[in-house]
Amino acid sequence: MTELPALLSTTTVWMCRLAALAVAVNALELLTLRRALANDGVWRAPVLSASWGSWHPLLSPHPFTAVLITQLVLAALLAVTPNSTSGCIASAALACTTWLAALRFRGNVNGGSDAMLFTVLGGLALAQMPHAPAVVHEGGVLYVAAQVTLSYLRAGLVKAKERRWWSGHALSAFLALPAYGVPAWVPRHMPQHRTLLRVASVGVISFECLAPMAWLDPVACLAVITIALSFHVATAAVFGLNRFLLAWSAALPALWYAVHRLGVHQA
Repeated sequence: MTELPALLSTTTVWMCRLAALAVAVNALELLTLRRALANDGVWRAPVLSASWGSWHPLLSPHPFTAVLITQLVLAALLAVTPNSTSGCIASAALACTTWLAALRFRGNVNGGSDAMLFTVLGGLALAQMPHAPAVVHEGGVLYVAAQVTLSYLRAGLVKAKERRWWSGHALSAFLALPAYGVPAWVPRHMPQHRTLLRVASVGVISFECLAPMAWLDPVACLAVITIALSFHVATAAVFGLNRFLLAWSAALPALWYAVHRLGVHQA
């Protein structure tokens, strides 16, 4: 039991630094696209502003650029001051600005990765809350662990209900979408690559459905984390989903704490 506080501290440090990296990359990506955020850009303010409400002063082109620059400053603060009052404030502020970015675009900029990053930042705000009891700090990390587990399990169950996923046809369809810009060397065609696509699809379904096993044993947890990171590296390389890699990388250390915390409770 005496080792758990040190493990919680180490876990929080890793999560803070990885979350800071994820936020910084997200902010830099949007800063490079700020021309598209202008009044005459693809994400033009006059079209999207109807849903901004009272937040309009922060979300029009120039103020939103300032929000993104603020995110970079806060990310640097979180990375260098984990497990502190400053880290708590930075995490909470970054969660708020991440929510603002979603409001700016009427939804997640990059699907579930933004939602997962918001979850991680919220959990880190609790995990670093000054003068809070240990149960609050633990609760922040365990909440992230539960959410990352459910994210895999839900995705796996949805795929498992679809015959097209078991056959490989669904994966083939995703790989063929021009929006992802999948490299030409990636096998994607049915029936030429039927066996490979089917094996890959079954592998993804199996990994996602079995992700809760990470809570049962440290060896199983390490295996799940390793497979998860490999999965996200592959999706970043094939589909360009770098935000998913960064957001889930920030969440996965919470699983390592969770399995050790559960093991102590069972003992």
